[in-house]
Parts: sequence; C-alpha cells; structure tokens
Amino acid sequence: CELLKQKFANLTYLPNDDGYKKEVQAAWDASAWQGPACVFAPQNAQDLSFAVKAFVNSSTLFAMRGGGHMPISDAANINSTGVQISSSNLQTLKLSDDKQTMSIGPGPRWGDVFEYMDGTNLTVVGGRLPPVGVPGLLLGGGISYFSGAHGLAASEGKIKAYEVVLADGTIATVTAASKYADLYWALQGGANSFGLVTRFDLKTFPLKTALRAEAAFAPSPQTKDAYLNAVLDFTLHGDADTHASIIPVIRWAPNYTVPSYESTLLYNGSVAPATGPFSTFYSGSMPALRNSSTLRTLSLADYSRRLRPAFLPGGQGYGLRHRFRVVPTLATREAMDIVHDTWFALLRKNDLANRVPGFLASLGYNSISRTFAEHSRGTPAEFALVPQFWVEESLSWSNAADDAVMEQFLLDVNAQIEKKLVKRKLTTPYVYLNDADKGQDVWKGYKKENVARLKRVRSKYDPARVFTDLMPGGFKVA
Repeated sequence: CELLKQKFANLTYLPNDDGYKKEVQAAWDASAWQGPACVFAPQNAQDLSFAVKAFVNSSTLFAMRGGGHMPISDAANINSTGVQISSSNLQTLKLSDDKQTMSIGPGPRWGDVFEYMDGTNLTVVGGRLPPVGVPGLLLGGGISYFSGAHGLAASEGKIKAYEVVLADGTIATVTAASKYADLYWALQGGANSFGLVTRFDLKTFPLKTALRAEAAFAPSPQTKDAYLNAVLDFTLHGDADTHASIIPVIRWAPNYTVPSYESTLLYNGSVAPATGPFSTFYSGSMPALRNSSTLRTLSLADYSRRLRPAFLPGGQGYGLRHRFRVVPTLATREAMDIVHDTWFALLRKNDLANRVPGFLASLGYNSISRTFAEHSRGTPAEFALVPQFWVEESLSWSNAADDAVMEQFLLDVNAQIEKKLVKRKLTTPYVYLNDADKGQDVWKGYKKENVARLKRVRSKYDPARVFTDLMPGGFKVA
C-alpha cells in the first residue's frame, strides 16, 4: 500500500482517505464490503501491470473487482490482509467505426453498456440486469437475453479479443488466432485463474425494437401448475423462435402464504407472433395482474434507467446481503416440482420471511434449450446438449447477524432437494459458475480433459500461481 500510495497518490485509498468507503461499498452485495488494507484504482493496463509486479515482489495478497457479480464475500474482494483492486477507473466504452466491435473495460456495469449503445440498433450478448458487472459475467460464461440464439456470452467468438495483464506484468492482446490461443479458450468461462482482463472486445449484433413485459400472475395453486408448465414448454420448444427470451422468477417475502409467480418476457423484434414462444404464458388459468403480461416497446437502455436507482445508495436493493446457489436439473416437470415444493415448504415451516429483516427468497428457472447448448460449444464448460434448468436460488437479508441462519437454511433445503433429484436421476453435472455458491464444486461438472487443459494453461501463463495463491478469491482450477 505504501508503494502504491507513493507512486499513485490519487489512485490509492487508505482506510482514512476520502473515497475509500465509496470504493469498498461499490459492490452490489453488502456481504462483499470487506476492509482491505487499501484500495488501488488503476487507470489503465500499465498501472495494473505495475501493481501486479509489486504484489508478486512483496508476496502481497490482492483481489480485483469489476461489478462484484458473485455474492460471495471474498470472490472479488479482500479484507485487511491484502489490497483491493477497483475497476472504477477502467471505464472503456467504445463502439468501433465499422460498428462491428464494442470494447468494454472491467469497470462498467451492463446498464452502462446498454445505455451507451442506445440508438445504435446494435447490442452485444451480455448481462440481463443493469447492476451486474461486465468481467464476472463474461469470465464465467454468461447468460444473456440473447443466449437462446447465441449461447453463452463467451462462446463462438462473441468475445473477439481480451486485453489481459499476465502474472509477469505482460500486457497481452489475446485472440483465437494469436499466440495466446490457448489462453483465449481458457478465458471463455474458465474464471479468474489466468490473468486480469482490462478490456473485452465484443462482437455486435442487430437489435430490433425490443418488446418487453414484466409479467406477474395471480397467486394461486392453479397458477403454480400453469406457470411451471409454461416455463417447461418454453425450455423444450421455445427455441423454435430464438428471438424470444424469458426470466422466470418465483418469490417469497414477508406475509406471503403462496409464492409470487413472475417472468420477464422479452422479444427481439417489433411484433411478437400471436402464437409461439410465449403463448402458454397467456393461459386462462394463469391470469396476469394489471395487464402486466402485455408486451410493450422498452429498450434495454430505458429498462436500465428505470431499474438502476434501486441498486444505488438509498435504493431498496442497496446494502442488502445476498447468497446464490445453482441447482442443475433436467428440464422435466418432476424436477421443477421437487425444487419448487421443497424450497417453499421449508420456507413456510421456518417462517424466515417474518423473522429475518430484509428477507427475500426466490427461485429463478434459467431456461437452457438445446439450441442454447449447441451455441455454447467450444468453451471450457461444454455442458450436455439437452434441455435443462440452471435453477438459481437467491436469498437477500439485511443484517450480518442473520448470516448463520441463512446459511443453515441453504444447507438444509439443498440436502433435501439433492437427495430427491439424485434418487430420480434428474440432475445434470454442469454447475453454472456465475450462480454457484461457495463450496459448490463447479469443476466437477466440466469434462476431465477440459479441467486438465485449464490447469495446463494456468501453469503455462502463471507458473508461480499468482492468480491462485496471491489472488485467492473465486473459483480456481487448481
């Protein structure tokens, strides 16, 4: 910290400096608000290269945070034992003159990207929610609104190039055709064991006038059946029209007696077909509240502007603590019921919603069609070519004093869910890294030969294990 403060006085924040608290609390998840020895906010790859070499020479622990994608306290953050690298000054947003490439630094959130590209009639295959950071999503693979047509955000050359600071301080431009082709492959979902990315060059795609609905359905036992059937039908057959995307979420909050069934419906086009991917969401047995299922024109930028304030200081989503966990299953109604019924039965029984301040729980059935899987080939993940769900369990609460009880709930409910799914052979091996919880074995779901290849790449570019041992946060291949 002393060396960084001497050389970069205006970019290094000690605990008593103005700006330290703002940098530490920039992560959307309050459990990630650690107390680093100092925060360093480089302005370019050269600054970061100097810092990496300094950390290596002094054996200093460090972490680097983009937007803090994972709600795991130490995934991209560190306490007083080390230095926190902030991406707040690495804010590159630039569309190439030929409109084919969008260059993005690790500092912007996806909302910044949406708003920058507003009016261009172009988009990139990136995050879905405005506060989500760019690097975490892309280095973990990345689910997008457009994954139904294009697969994971990191697959099929959609990331044209990475600018990366390597363990020896080298600043490398990494492409599939460069001498770093093996590193390029590893960065497409291999997480953060290989280097620090200071720029992503993403391929652009045409974006029509998007239609969107934030549909909420009348809570009832009949709604559950119709809703789960609609989500399943979309997962099995919705890829017949890859312009369509859904984000189905089922919520539980204080004073609930039945869950709340909701789904984003997004169509990349000016007119959605009357029959087709969303038709089962308009079932008469699942009436939408307040016409919320009606598709309306809403750009990604306008959606970002509408949602962003909730995650800023003073917003209802700011300062909460969070946990994710992913449950991978085959796309069957039986698997959906096991996860749904077990999760909400235990929530009813333990009444956490009315005992824990700030409590909110949800299940998000990430819909992975066969087409999605086919367009995700060639990455380290290479999951099965079958329709499946990556169910995201999500918890939010206010106080650190309740961390233990929330942890116990996750352990208890998932022990029950896993036992039932395994017994009925309804699990799938791939654990989506970006939604995984601490302790989940994400690499177990990767092919053994791919894990071995990732380790070889790590050993080639980081033989001293700088980004494994000195930067311990996140899911490491070692």
